[in-house]
Amino acid sequence: MNDGHELTVEYTLKLWDVYSPFRLSRNNLARWVSAALLCYILYDFCTHSAETSSILAIVILLSIFVLLALLLFPVLRLLALFRGTPAFARPKRITFRPDIILSESAEAKGEIKWTFFTWIFETPTAFVFSHGKVGETYIPKRCFATKQDIALLRELIRQHFKGKTTLRRD
Repeated sequence: MNDGHELTVEYTLKLWDVYSPFRLSRNNLARWVSAALLCYILYDFCTHSAETSSILAIVILLSIFVLLALLLFPVLRLLALFRGTPAFARPKRITFRPDIILSESAEAKGEIKWTFFTWIFETPTAFVFSHGKVGETYIPKRCFATKQDIALLRELIRQHFKGKTTLRRD
């Protein structure tokens, strides 16, 4: 429903809405640079080392483990979260109004004031409503009916949220 005063979005959250190892972000950049440096150090160690083959094998195994931990750990952590909390993958409906945000799913129904959130930011694929250091609500952009709905949500955020925001201009 879009009457200019409110916006309703129905969505089902997917793992890649929350995290993608190939999305350009500060954390992903740090992971990839660390992995590249580790690969370079391993390469340098292998080509310039006269050490025994058993030490070299241990170093290679440890390096592979660290690479996998750097690049796969966030995905595995989210997979465990999605599997351990089935409600993450169930359909939800959220309605943005000037005075309040209404959230509804099969498990819960609630009213949220704009002041509940500490920071709202927009990525290329989602809106992220942060409420504290550990809680975030993701609204995937793929679930908006039109680009005008995305623009309307940006306008509602600018008008009614008084905290820190990082919104796109497109």
